[in-house]
Formats: sequence, structure tokens, C-alpha cells
Amino acid sequence: MPVPKPTCIYRIVHRKNLEILSEEGKLFAPNYATNPNYISIGETNLIRQRGDKPILIAPYGTMRDYISFYFGVRSPMLYCIWNGFDVEQRPQKDIIYLISSIEKLEELKTSYIFTDGHSFAGYTQFFNNPKYLNQIDWRTVHSRQWSNTAEDPDRKRRKEAECLIYKEVSINAIIEIAVYNQEANDYILSVLNDKKMNLPVNIRQDWYY
Repeated sequence: MPVPKPTCIYRIVHRKNLEILSEEGKLFAPNYATNPNYISIGETNLIRQRGDKPILIAPYGTMRDYISFYFGVRSPMLYCIWNGFDVEQRPQKDIIYLISSIEKLEELKTSYIFTDGHSFAGYTQFFNNPKYLNQIDWRTVHSRQWSNTAEDPDRKRRKEAECLIYKEVSINAIIEIAVYNQEANDYILSVLNDKKMNLPVNIRQDWYY
């Protein structure tokens, strides 16, 4: 499968964080985030384990210096959040997608790297040049089925290919917000209207479980 154009990237966050992001005007990597009210939805044990992992290509640093986006939707992480596996269980209506693209990052001259699989896996490859986007298994990234099988024991890792943005990214990099249902849609629109932000919001229930 060829590299999709535009090459969209997706970050899932708790919907209440949108107010914080709109006020700060940026998304921050863990090492640079300071707002105590930000709601983390990640696997806390995994975040701690992988946070000190060194990045061996420019712009270097550690995993805590980067904001993680996925290249596809219906991620294993969202599945864990929905079921409460190794993380606090949350209803999917409370989770929103912040959508950007590689093209938008390039336009804004934002520093980023990307991987061909989950960034904590020892054999995942890291890249800092978009010409290597063809190293991602796009068919698996966009597949609804991602569990490992006897024939393909590496499928879950490849599904979780990541775009890792260095330090921070402007809220202007977000090109769309996706939500689970009408109630979530109304909530996000009310926040955007209150903050005088103009972003398309779409109900994309097929991006959820």
C-alpha cells in the first residue's frame, strides 16, 4: 500500500484537555508540560518505562521529549482505554482525536521523527526524513484487525507506528477533531465557540470500538 496523501496523524486525548490546549495554544511533550489539570489517558506503567528511552537520531533527547501521534485510528491504546486494560477505563465519548498531517508539520517547520512500529519495541526503526514513510506498513496501520497471529506475530507492533513531535507543536497544526457521538460533538463545539476557535468537528464512530 503506498504512502497516503495527505499523511494524516492522530492523537487521542481526553476531551476536557481541549480547553487547556486552546488556552496554551500548544501541545507539549511530557518534559515540557506544566499544567496539573491535564488529564492523562495513557498506560502509566508503560509511559514510565519508555519515558527514559533515548532517541538515537536528531533531534535526539528521550521519549519524554516527544508528543506521540499514531498514523492510524482504532489503536490498541484506545482499545485498552475502552476496556480498562492496564489503564483507567473511560467511556469512548470522552476521548477525542486531534488530527494533523506530516504535510502540516512540514508547513509549520515542526521538528518530528517517526517509527515503523511501537516506539518501545526494541527492533522498531526510527526515521527523521519523510522519504522513509514508505517503511511503514500502511495496510496494517489502517487495518481494523491488529492482533498478533501465529502467521503474523508482529502485527500489533506495526499497527502502532508513531509520529513523534519534538518538544511542542502549535494548536494551528490541528486540522480536524473527531468525536464518538453527537453528545461529544456538541461538547467540543461549545468549547471551540467559547475559545473562538474555528476547527471542523466530525462524528467518526467507526474510528472507535
